[in-house]
Amino acid sequence: MSWRSIEMQVALPRTQDAGKMQEQQMKQNQHFQESLAGVQLKQQLEKRKQVNRSENAEKIKREEKRTNSSEPNEKEQEQQELRSIRKNDHPFLGKRIDFNG
Repeated sequence: MSWRSIEMQVALPRTQDAGKMQEQQMKQNQHFQESLAGVQLKQQLEKRKQVNRSENAEKIKREEKRTNSSEPNEKEQEQQELRSIRKNDHPFLGKRIDFNG
């Protein structure tokens, strides 16, 4: 089957249009990938900052508790810790370890 001149006149511009459309689509996909990578980078940086912020907040809270607490409160806390440790003792296991083996 041979190509006629009229068919060739119609076929050649369409192939050029298809090439242009394909090129535009490739550029669009590349631009989309670049913008997606930029968004992900921003999110990662924000997550890193959020972790640091929460760690700093915990440190500040601990320091405030230490400065605001008085000696009687600290003693009460120590006694409560000792009580909780005693409650967690195992019923039939020993409390001492023999290192003279």
